[in-house]
Amino acid sequence: MNRILIRTVVFAITLLSIQMVDGIVSTCRAQSLLPLQNEMECGQMLFKQPTNITIELRNATAHPVCITNVETGCGCTTASYDRTPISPGASTPITITFDAKQLGHFNRMVRVFDTGSDVPTEIQFHGQVVTKLIDYTGEYPHKLGILYTDADALEFDNVNKGQRLTREIHIMNPSGQNVTPVMLRLPSYLKAEMSPQILAPKQKGTMKIVLNSKDLYDYGLIQSNIYLGKNGADKISSDKEVPVTIVLLPPSLKNDGQVQGNVPKLSMSAKEINLSELQNKSKAKDELTITNNGKAELEISKLQLFTPGLQVELGQQRLAPGASTKLKVSARGKDLRKTRTRPRILMITNDPDNQKVVIEVRR
Repeated sequence: MNRILIRTVVFAITLLSIQMVDGIVSTCRAQSLLPLQNEMECGQMLFKQPTNITIELRNATAHPVCITNVETGCGCTTASYDRTPISPGASTPITITFDAKQLGHFNRMVRVFDTGSDVPTEIQFHGQVVTKLIDYTGEYPHKLGILYTDADALEFDNVNKGQRLTREIHIMNPSGQNVTPVMLRLPSYLKAEMSPQILAPKQKGTMKIVLNSKDLYDYGLIQSNIYLGKNGADKISSDKEVPVTIVLLPPSLKNDGQVQGNVPKLSMSAKEINLSELQNKSKAKDELTITNNGKAELEISKLQLFTPGLQVELGQQRLAPGASTKLKVSARGKDLRKTRTRPRILMITNDPDNQKVVIEVRR
């Protein structure tokens, strides 16, 4: 009888605990609207000149939600937003207007309330109010959309698996409006960070492109195209394209215990392909000889092109010791002239001293 009573009391306490936990969960729902960034560096803003900043918020729930209020924290900051329901997975913009009436650095927080959460979404803004914009030095020979840049292509060469590498593009806003430069169509292994996040007219800044190589799926040549937009809602077009080239090296063979004496050894009759005839002709071709001077079979596991417009033909992919093969390359001038990056050929081999071989194409 006592055992039955004890079990009944334990069950009642457990049930009460579950109800209390369920109560807490139902009244403390997680954030439903997620911004692209919780902190934004606004850079320089001109004194007594209102500046607009647009924030994109995404509905991360499985049901529609509405923005009910936006708290800006001070009279110099206002917000405008759409009150219509936001579908699951969809985004909505909020425009924050700063009326910079005090010189110096500022730090503001905006809190966004919605019907899907009891916890507001908080976004911090940092920047500096100045009487004159500082013009950063540098040249910007490339035009991507409405923006000028010092580079229109990015290369990550000799990358080892697990490395985290950064490249920079310096950007200038030649327009008469504020812009929020952003990289569009980024693959999962690339991230972009803009500083300052807002460029006033004639202002300049830096876009950092970060490669996380642990997310790359295969070694050799990996290429993608990303696009520089003036804001997150900008349309994708070829005039904003930034080709990205990555060469991920295979695991080193030099520490392999078997690599002591009987190894392949790659030798080439030339280090480059000469297609200079394209200056006067519509087509050109050249070839070189690849020889295995080692004591084990040579394997060319990858043969890839950095640019379109080339055609390659390899006689043999595997070469016994002492054997040779031909690498033939041809191109059409009108196709090769469209390329933005240097034409090259990449080979990945099992020669411990020549795992990666880049053949330049002279035109």
